[in-house]
Amino acid sequence: MSPTTATLNRLGRKRQALAELRRGLAPGCSLTLMGDGWTLRRRTGRQDVFADVEELLVSLETPGPGAGADWTGTETPRAVVGRLLARAG
Repeated sequence: MSPTTATLNRLGRKRQALAELRRGLAPGCSLTLMGDGWTLRRRTGRQDVFADVEELLVSLETPGPGAGADWTGTETPRAVVGRLLARAG
């Protein structure tokens, strides 16, 4: 488990992180959370499942075929989660 996931769990902020990250997704994308697993449905219809929020953040921030256009937020996904955790501390 990554330190980011551990901190989200400890602070009870996973649902807040979900809401914040959803705001930055491109139209046609969706993000769900079940336990510690994050499921990203991309604009292409492909679904990726991530066991850790860090894996999700890397995927959203890494340009790749069809991947980069899935995030349209003004901040990076990592900055969004970082801001949420900073408010908590």
